[in-house]
Amino acid sequence: MIFLYPGYFLALLGLLPLIAVYLLKVRPGRKPVTAFFLWREVFDQKKNTALSNRLREILSLLLMILALVAVVLAMTTPEIASDQRKDLLLILDNSASMNARDNGRTRLAVARKTAFDIIRSLDANQQAAVATVSMDVQYQSHFTTSPKVLIDAVRGIEQSDCPFRSEALDTLAAGAISMDSCRIILISDGCSFNADANDYIELVKVGSDQENIGFLICDIRMLQSNPVKVGIYYKLASSFDKDIETDIIITYGPDNRIIKVIPVTVRPGINEPEVYTIDAGGPGQWKASLDIQDALANDNVAFLALQPKRPVKIRVESEHKFFLVNSILAFAQTSGELEYSQENADVVLSNGLIPQAERSIIFGIKESSGWCGQVAKEINNVIAKIKIEDHPVLSNCDIDSMPFIGARDINLPEDSLVIVETSEHVPLIYRVRQGQRVAIVINMDPFESEFYYSAWFPIVVYNCARYLMGRQDTIASACSIGDSISIPTTQYGNETTAVTIGHGNEPFQLSGSSYGPIRKAGFHTLENSSGKWLLGANLFASTETLLDNKDVIDTSKPLNRGRPLSATLAILALLLLVIECVLYHRCKFG
Repeated sequence: MIFLYPGYFLALLGLLPLIAVYLLKVRPGRKPVTAFFLWREVFDQKKNTALSNRLREILSLLLMILALVAVVLAMTTPEIASDQRKDLLLILDNSASMNARDNGRTRLAVARKTAFDIIRSLDANQQAAVATVSMDVQYQSHFTTSPKVLIDAVRGIEQSDCPFRSEALDTLAAGAISMDSCRIILISDGCSFNADANDYIELVKVGSDQENIGFLICDIRMLQSNPVKVGIYYKLASSFDKDIETDIIITYGPDNRIIKVIPVTVRPGINEPEVYTIDAGGPGQWKASLDIQDALANDNVAFLALQPKRPVKIRVESEHKFFLVNSILAFAQTSGELEYSQENADVVLSNGLIPQAERSIIFGIKESSGWCGQVAKEINNVIAKIKIEDHPVLSNCDIDSMPFIGARDINLPEDSLVIVETSEHVPLIYRVRQGQRVAIVINMDPFESEFYYSAWFPIVVYNCARYLMGRQDTIASACSIGDSISIPTTQYGNETTAVTIGHGNEPFQLSGSSYGPIRKAGFHTLENSSGKWLLGANLFASTETLLDNKDVIDTSKPLNRGRPLSATLAILALLLLVIECVLYHRCKFG
């Protein structure tokens, strides 16, 4: 046993006056009386009770001695464990695996209880702070000596849908060297914790190995629209030590109408992926749910969003419409991504003309091109050079095989974006703006160069149309929590997108072209000027689903937990005083 403040043992000298009070006797005074026989009976009774009174005084003395010794021991702050009594940074793992039920309680509930015990054991001069970790480290309280602040911070920690990422702890490594007076304590199930790479962190392990099944991957695709045929792709994992037979229930729509029940046999470990075809449903919300009660519910449901076809409507303005219209129909009749429409068009396709439209695709510009650039002489022997690699307009195109015949030297206006140019920096494919108007210009004459015979002609039209409408990035039907996705946008800059998660939640505004990292499972609705999009976010993490921590070792050093021994001694002293007062409140010492 260790005494942090042994100097207080000097207070045991108080036993001397305490014992003296009990041992000193007050000599009674003598008084003459006229009738002694009246006092004889009183003296006889006093003799009969003298022994019991003496024993009562000794017991009272012993209680007071024990109470004083308990108080002194409490003042010395004794400790059984060799705790270094450094400041503590308590990090609670609130990743998805901590939602697993372990002996009737979640692992996070056990971690909270462990944190409470550590906080209650802190001495008056010891500081602590509270943080959580899943995908990153988030501080819940600053360093303080107040147990109430720390306990409130721990009590306020909520469950999360996020997986544990060990690299989140890397931010602590830089400061670990300078924190010699502080211990970093991680309270976790340790499923993804690498003790060798984080030797400056002490792991307090909670939870045991549990049996669980969950989705590692799930996706949905529209295979055929008329009649409807949908493909479901899934991959499962199991921590059971035997084969488990269960069902995957496929539901469709916001009312969760059951479409199909797929019987499955799940083997231990990570299973092979499976594909299943369903002849029902359509675009919108889908769910795949495992019909099983296991340790973790987070991975039993996969949220899937089947995106509807959103064809870009294109109008043609040209003296030679035939080839331009057929470039549109090439994708309208196959993928359904484009649609030829002379009314309410999203994009106007033209040859040599500058359309009065917000979005335009222009092949070959003339001298009076205005805001699209000042045109000069025609250039020959054009060798195309890509200036912006991986630009959406160039997707699946072979620029070297495109004949830029009829290209002209162009003086570009401000706010232009050159995508392809010559070695002399003459723009061949570029984007220009004027107010709300935007256009993609292909500096060639498609008829003189007979480009309309090329396989790249409809692809360039397709790429430009989707780029102008912000459809160049396709949102997946499902993604993993922690991912970031590109948001469709028509402004090519910071555009405000309204985001709603689940049902009944208030939407919040997001600026920029990316959404994430995603932290909550369920359906996420994104809406801006480009359209309305649905996204399914899911756990999809093998380390969380398998709940495997049987080989995880608790690396924590001696650490005091629970009520301090000094507090127990103080309570004992108070209890002894109460007993003494109740039993002997009529006793006069001496």
